[in-house]
Amino acid sequence: MNLTSKSINNPAIIAVITCLVFMLGCLSIFKLPNQLLPTIERPQLHVSTNWRAAAPEELESAIIEPQEFVLKSISGLQEISSYIEQGFGSITLTFETGADMDKARLDVINSLNQAPPLPLDADESIISEGRSNNAASLLIRPIDKNNSQSIYEYQKLIEDVVKPRLGKIKGVSQVNLMSHRRTELQVTFDPFKIASLGISLDKVADAVSSNSDMSGGFVNVGRRKYTVRFSGRIDTDSLSDKIILFKGDTPIYLRDIATIDTVLSERRGFSLRNSMPAYYITIDSGNNVNTVELMDGINQAINELNSEALKEVGLQIDLSFDASVHIRNAIALVLSNLGMGVFLALLILNVFLRDIRTTLIIATTIPVSLMFAFIALNVLGRSLNVISLAGLAFSVGLVLDAAIIVQENIVRYRSNGLGKVKSIIEGSKQVSGALFASTITSVAIFLPILFMEGIEGQLFSDLAITLAVAVIASLISAITVLPVASKLWMKVENKADPFSNLWITISNLSDKLTNSLVKRLLWIFGLIGSSICIVFLLTPKADFLPRVPTDGFFMGFDLPSGVNVETIESELAPIIQNRLEPFALGEREPKIKDHNFFSYGPSNTGGFIYLDDPKRVEELMHIVRSEVLADLPGTEVFLSRGSMIRMGRNGAQSIDINIQGPDIELLIAAAKIGMEEINEKLPGAFPRPFPGLQIAEPELNLTPNDYTVSQSGLNRDSLGQIIRALTGGLFIGEYFDGNKRLDIIMRSQEWVEPDRLVEMPVYTPLAGLRTIGELTELTRTVGPTQLSRYEGQRTFTISLSPPTGVSMQEALDIVKNEITPKIQQALPSDSRILISGNADQMKQAISTMAINFSLALFILFLIMSALFKSVTDSLLVLLVLPLAAAGSVIGLEILNIFIFQSLDLLTMIGFIILLGLVVNNAILLVEQTRNAEREGLSRDRAVKEAVKVRARPIFMSTLTSLCGMIPLILVPGIGAEVYRGLATVIFGGMLVSATFTLVLLPSLLKIELARLFNKRGVNIANHS
Repeated sequence: MNLTSKSINNPAIIAVITCLVFMLGCLSIFKLPNQLLPTIERPQLHVSTNWRAAAPEELESAIIEPQEFVLKSISGLQEISSYIEQGFGSITLTFETGADMDKARLDVINSLNQAPPLPLDADESIISEGRSNNAASLLIRPIDKNNSQSIYEYQKLIEDVVKPRLGKIKGVSQVNLMSHRRTELQVTFDPFKIASLGISLDKVADAVSSNSDMSGGFVNVGRRKYTVRFSGRIDTDSLSDKIILFKGDTPIYLRDIATIDTVLSERRGFSLRNSMPAYYITIDSGNNVNTVELMDGINQAINELNSEALKEVGLQIDLSFDASVHIRNAIALVLSNLGMGVFLALLILNVFLRDIRTTLIIATTIPVSLMFAFIALNVLGRSLNVISLAGLAFSVGLVLDAAIIVQENIVRYRSNGLGKVKSIIEGSKQVSGALFASTITSVAIFLPILFMEGIEGQLFSDLAITLAVAVIASLISAITVLPVASKLWMKVENKADPFSNLWITISNLSDKLTNSLVKRLLWIFGLIGSSICIVFLLTPKADFLPRVPTDGFFMGFDLPSGVNVETIESELAPIIQNRLEPFALGEREPKIKDHNFFSYGPSNTGGFIYLDDPKRVEELMHIVRSEVLADLPGTEVFLSRGSMIRMGRNGAQSIDINIQGPDIELLIAAAKIGMEEINEKLPGAFPRPFPGLQIAEPELNLTPNDYTVSQSGLNRDSLGQIIRALTGGLFIGEYFDGNKRLDIIMRSQEWVEPDRLVEMPVYTPLAGLRTIGELTELTRTVGPTQLSRYEGQRTFTISLSPPTGVSMQEALDIVKNEITPKIQQALPSDSRILISGNADQMKQAISTMAINFSLALFILFLIMSALFKSVTDSLLVLLVLPLAAAGSVIGLEILNIFIFQSLDLLTMIGFIILLGLVVNNAILLVEQTRNAEREGLSRDRAVKEAVKVRARPIFMSTLTSLCGMIPLILVPGIGAEVYRGLATVIFGGMLVSATFTLVLLPSLLKIELARLFNKRGVNIANHS
């Protein structure tokens, strides 16, 4: 007894199983985390080091270069790059796809242990993973614009109240206080007074730092054992009373030569929110976190803090950008498209069947199949995202295929007078073989996708899982649930097919168009040949990932060298804020919803602008570029549209041109030529250099006079510490106040003129009083504010995004053929240019896709050969694939008339999915033809009968699939860019394939290739 018979005889069991599937499916929907896209993790590790007051070149030579040297030999390392700025350096290690990141982390730790020790006042290097888990950015600002208090006066409140509350949110892994300034114990001395008293700086440093408690161990006295403890710590209030030394009988106290204060560390930058000073906070999420649920928790915490603790002190937290709004809108759009697709598919189905009851019977397989898919996503630890939901929307037509074929066959048997139960059993049994074959081929196509690694594998696996599970579930439903539903609800009386004459006409037309050898050959070579030409001539250039714009854009600045943060805050920021104010107040259009501005130096200054109307972003970008940011002297401006998919400096479309060489000045000159060429050849690409081209800032270079230094009883290291104390401040130790440790920084009183430095007096051990000018030679030079390294060499990187309407492959061709040759001409022979970024990843991904496409094609051929037991029939089915590919390319061309659509990775995957879809109709025709031949019909008669019998299910399944995808192509909205190209490829391929397969396949079947091959001595199975 087959599965259909068992199901009909046990309807209660089928009903219970169906209810369980629905229940588990609904539970899975609520448990699945909501995200825009599947979690994308790059095999990267970052090694970050902070070293206060260190210049970039000093940090490079003392920390970054030695660490790179020991790290570059780690097994599986693919790429190493570094970024260095004042006081901070970071090394990015990119590993091979599929690398064991736990082992990689251990290798990095072991390698760093072999590196030279870090400077005393440098923080320990921190190793972090490369995944971007930044979930939200928050800014705390005053409610009242007239609030004159510094935002840093509230730092203790932020540390004690705000950070702990945000850290309790479910899904939050870390809260980062980006504007945080460490509390330090600052000893500010008078260099002239110290020198006049004959006190060396190391005496002052020793006096301040030697104030810690110490254990004296244990001592046995008589019958008792005592713990000995030396209480050497002095509280900060009493520290100034410490005696440095005696001048005769007169003690010199610390307060006589210095002031001691507990202060915040020097500010490195600032942030503004809607023109008001702001405290910047970021929140990192854990892995596989429900983004929407996380953002709801963040918004709830913000509301609580704004209504309680922060309101009391006149502060307010603003969420810079709420990704959950876009995720909700994108998911709602896909769900509405899914619902609309189901409705259209069932509407078309009812047009063919003319029976609402039969239509609803077939429709029962849709929810069952979709619920199976939700269960699979939950069991496999996936998420509910635009791609997985788009896969469900694509599957609407696919899951109906099996039900349509089974139900149509049942109705055909009933029309021939067979009993109801007998019709159900025989109708299901007859097509079960073909259905199994088509299901196996459809699912087998997804196997290479599931085994893809890297970014493409992480993106496509959800799509493959949903489609594969839904198709398998549809087959099971079609031979179990549908027969039971048919037995219970299908009417006994039969209706004549209103389109029966149409199927006869199609059969006769197909027979007429292929009734001679010449016609058959013309159709075969004409259709296949023209399809191949169309594919080669019209296939769009490749792209990396879809462009999913947000409702805002970024503006970056490259400011004149040497300008400090205070000047940027007092001069540049007010100009920009005043020019944006009319748009923020609604006095000018488009209206700005919110705007942020930040600066952490000349080459790290920028801002974000968010609009009320996302459709007017490009309009406002033009206004900001031509009006708001115009007439800023010595300032380079870069604008770029925000993207929901970020995988590099410029979203998901980053092309990085790395210019390497020993001479920085030549690199800067070459980079400037590259910028000019990009602006000319790719207008709208908004190239941005890293580091900035105006990297040189004024530098006071002090070269020691070794003879005088030695004669004075000093050495280079001790003199360097003296100079640091006279300038940025010297770290001399830590002070524990009972609650936390404070850095002790010793620094001189401020001096205004640069030449004042050489006049600073220093008391030396052997020569007494000396000035810095006597111990060193001062020269005024310039030095970099930022450094970038790639593969162990200093590098200038120009990062760009292809302009709207230009694919990454087109932009990459222009870069390689027209731009890099011009840059190379300005470089010496020992320099080189490397292309990296997402352009490099795209090349690897396309190579992977080509391999997997070939593998999918081979798997398809093997499976069909096994099912048909014939290599010939498998080849016949595969010969319809060029038609589908041509239809896909034509579909993309038509779509590009109305809206730009490149051939990105998600669109490419449509061609692989198409393999498993378009062969279904061909399999049905071949199977029906062979069945008819086994019943004694001639080849021509068998083909004609197969077209007549299978035309109805072919058109029904094709049209329902196409209708299910129409909303995905036509309905605009946030996130539609992700799946529009994919839907177009499948739609175009299925439409053209279904239209011409009824001519091409009969031509191939009637030409009797097997007999021709046998005449040439090739032993291939013949079904006739």
